Amino acid sequence: MGLVDENATLTWLVAPRIDQPTIISRLVDHERGGGVELIFPDSETVAHRHREGTLIVETDLKSPTGLVRVIDCMMVPTRGPVQAAHPGMFIRQVVVLEGEVEIGMVTRLRYAYGRNAPRWRTEGRKIIGYGPGLTIELQSEVRLRGYGVDLGGTTTLSEGDRRIMALRWQDPSAKGTDLRRTVEETALFWRMWGADCDHDMRAIMLKGMMYHPTGAMVRSVTTSYGDGPKADGRLAWMEDQHRAVTVFNDLGYSREAEYVQKWIDTAGPGGPVRDMSGQEPPAEARVDDITAEVVVGMPPGDARGNIPYLPDLLDG
Repeated sequence: MGLVDENATLTWLVAPRIDQPTIISRLVDHERGGGVELIFPDSETVAHRHREGTLIVETDLKSPTGLVRVIDCMMVPTRGPVQAAHPGMFIRQVVVLEGEVEIGMVTRLRYAYGRNAPRWRTEGRKIIGYGPGLTIELQSEVRLRGYGVDLGGTTTLSEGDRRIMALRWQDPSAKGTDLRRTVEETALFWRMWGADCDHDMRAIMLKGMMYHPTGAMVRSVTTSYGDGPKADGRLAWMEDQHRAVTVFNDLGYSREAEYVQKWIDTAGPGGPVRDMSGQEPPAEARVDDITAEVVVGMPPGDARGNIPYLPDLLDG
């Protein structure tokens, strides 16, 4: 799962499993957390939103020389989310809506909460980043060069021009993927799924908080972020699971309700917090390598559920 901020920076990325260490954690450590950034001098954000009925993020940036739209998408496979492991992909498109602009694209990956940078290698037309536990392929229509352990490049674009980059993982073939088409297929998936709830973004976000390989519902896509008590939200609170079953049934999504219920039944009796497989996670521990207060694992004591949007959806 990933998060994009109002400046069109990818500030959080965890793959392939949401409760594993991060690949980008700028959200909680601006200096050491990495990020995928768009460099657009003298620009300001004029719009930042989800594309209607989807979880695709669009950010409009304006400068004295032009207007740019950044379209960011976490791929959903053409068959929809599936139980088996599938390739993952983050796709970024930059489209010039007005004027002529110079932009830069920078990729900074920092595995395990900033501990490790990847080793980049060029293999034919591919740029491969080797990091602990996960290899990532970088594809870019903007020519990139190395800056230490990071990659970046600049280009000048005119009105109507579009450039695309992507990060992909767990994809041994990585051939023939039409990235623009993949974004539109992902948008179509969300719009078709959301038709039964009149494209209620609260319901769509709830669906987005399901870890689809197992059916577990996570509390949030990050850990230790915000003003409240610090906790790892990327775990499955049992109370959240039961409430999610109720909400999905009330919305008419019986398939999702049954999927979460199956996860509950498989997890069986035990503690109030589980990992994505239904097992008890390791005890809570602090990540000392990062400047912010970040914790991972199961918190001590009782844990009550608070998945966002559930109260509102339950109230009608």
